[in-house]
Amino acid sequence: QILLFFMRRQRDGEKGKKFMVYLIGFIMVGSVFGVIFFGFGDSSTTSLRYDEFKFVNKGNFWTTTLNEKEALFTYSPSDVRGINVSNDIINRLKNIIEIDVTSEFNDTFAKQISLAEYNMGLTLNNFNIFVRQGFTTESQYNFPVITCEDSTPFVPVIYFKSSNETNVYLEDNCIIAEALRQEDIERIKDRLVYGILGIIE
Repeated sequence: QILLFFMRRQRDGEKGKKFMVYLIGFIMVGSVFGVIFFGFGDSSTTSLRYDEFKFVNKGNFWTTTLNEKEALFTYSPSDVRGINVSNDIINRLKNIIEIDVTSEFNDTFAKQISLAEYNMGLTLNNFNIFVRQGFTTESQYNFPVITCEDSTPFVPVIYFKSSNETNVYLEDNCIIAEALRQEDIERIKDRLVYGILGIIE
């Protein structure tokens, strides 16, 4: 009887451990989905106005609505106004159906560039502008090879790269987007999209 008692206790203890593991896993998964779908709570939500546009801060990004379509940004307009982008550059990116973006596969800011390009496509696709990502040379991931030589008035190329300064300029038909710091990649992307959508003139 004593042996049976200890065997039962051990079995019950193992069930309890399993239950705790499942419970903790359920809470963690539930928390992740809660953050994804509902954000971090209304207490962190703030809003601001820029000209006639209202922006709402959802924690990791700013959002505004144009023509009943949502546009997402990492930075607010006032955070990126300091990045000088000529009207010539913005006009080349307006009223087209495709923009090609490229970079060197092994660029120092490769991860930030890839994320900025993806986010650019996410927003512009809502406004019927397709963003095609590529690299300046062939890569193991079979992305298209896109260079400045491929840039045309119908399909302009934006070449993102790390540099010793943050600057956006035209070189022949190609738009060069240079960044001194990692976060400047996303700031440049936001500045270009604000211009394309006519939020920053």
